[in-house]
Amino acid sequence: MKQLCLFLTLVTFCSTAQVVRVEPQDYSSIYFFGTGGSFNDDEIAVSGYNDMLPNGIPKVYLFNMGLEIVPNGLLHSPETNQNFGGGVEMTNDFLFIGSTTNNSNVTNGGAVYVYKKVNGNWNYLLKLQPPTQNENDRFGSNIAFHDGQLFVTASGYDSNGSSAVNNGGVYHYYLLQDDTFSFVTIMTGNESDFGYGDVLDFENNMMVTTSDGSTTDTVYTYKQGNIIWGLFNTMQMPVFTEFNVNVKASDRVSFSNSKLYMYHYDENSSEPFPFGKRVKIYNWSDDQMQWNFSEDFSFQEGDYLEYKVKVRGDNMYLIPVGWYILQIERKNPVYHYRFDGTNWSYFASYTGMSSVTNDNFGYFTVAKGNKVLFGNSNEQWGNMFLPQNGGAYMVDNTLSADEFDSQSVVLFPNPTNGIISIASTNSELTQIEVFDSIGKSIMVQKSNFDSIDLSSLSSGIYLCKITDNLGRFEVKKIIKN
Repeated sequence: MKQLCLFLTLVTFCSTAQVVRVEPQDYSSIYFFGTGGSFNDDEIAVSGYNDMLPNGIPKVYLFNMGLEIVPNGLLHSPETNQNFGGGVEMTNDFLFIGSTTNNSNVTNGGAVYVYKKVNGNWNYLLKLQPPTQNENDRFGSNIAFHDGQLFVTASGYDSNGSSAVNNGGVYHYYLLQDDTFSFVTIMTGNESDFGYGDVLDFENNMMVTTSDGSTTDTVYTYKQGNIIWGLFNTMQMPVFTEFNVNVKASDRVSFSNSKLYMYHYDENSSEPFPFGKRVKIYNWSDDQMQWNFSEDFSFQEGDYLEYKVKVRGDNMYLIPVGWYILQIERKNPVYHYRFDGTNWSYFASYTGMSSVTNDNFGYFTVAKGNKVLFGNSNEQWGNMFLPQNGGAYMVDNTLSADEFDSQSVVLFPNPTNGIISIASTNSELTQIEVFDSIGKSIMVQKSNFDSIDLSSLSSGIYLCKITDNLGRFEVKKIIKN
């Protein structure tokens, strides 16, 4: 019975955790919002265009993150005719924004703009470019900051300087005390591969990245020395041979908890429909300097065969990509699993809030601690015949322990024709808020918590967020007939 319920999340709006939409002002006139983003403890940065192309100019939209997510301004490119567009990395003190099409040195050589937080404001600090650049290097395509060190991927880098080869390279910098960055070295993968540096996962003194090859993909594991990060291991990834399953190496791999997590599809599995989908889990051995297979985490949720995987701590996110077996159009879900100290178990599924199907939820997934930011590049909030507006969503799992018990709030009747009653075992409710199907708040009630009058609303699906005096909340789905 459990598998049936989980499978139904493919075709119904369902979530058992709080998903908060990151909504810029005038969102219906913003395009390609959610193609990149990052966050720190209390802020979010998401890239987008302020108009349709070719007139649209890329911006980075800023948001304050508390009990609600509210717009807090936007950043423009510091250089005229040199646009934002690439990786985004936000820490509590620094904000790094890639500009892969920056032409100030060579065509599409790329750059990274660095901002520093001063008195609550992001002030432009400096521009980073490599000591030497070649055409189409696209420096700034991926950015990571770890332990006072900056890592910047140039997706088009080629050691021979070819503008037509996209091996990829990762530039390593140290942050100095005067807020400058000292270039150390460039790290590269196999010369015949591409996509090196598309993922940069760090934990303590270890780093993992990948590259894609024509016949096999590779995982690279580095460990930090005094200055240089040394390559300690390369591991070939299991390949898919059937059903044209194709997932980038950088999407299949995640590094957390001193473990390597790798999505794999086993076409020879005897497991029930839909076949042998699993996350292979490896432990690192310092003695052998290699990853050793530990266990498989198998799952059946969804009828997809291609998945991205992202793990941070006790949270695993499996993001379906590509086609699905049952050709029933639906919202693209993200499946969330939690680790209880022994096993990974299904926890929730998330989808976007627009009416568009096949909306690419999880286009990018940035997980830090217990929080995760999802991009949703194909959402549409304005005219359906215009380019996609895009979207972004935040899930904060630190709140999970403070949510109501699932049985502490009951709404009835549900579905309803108008008046819906509320029964709660919590001592004191402080607010009831109703959201429409696109995530817009349409009703706030701060008293009389025994019932809600939905008579004035049109038929459809709504979300009701119920909050108590301790800041705990529960989100319930309401169907209005």
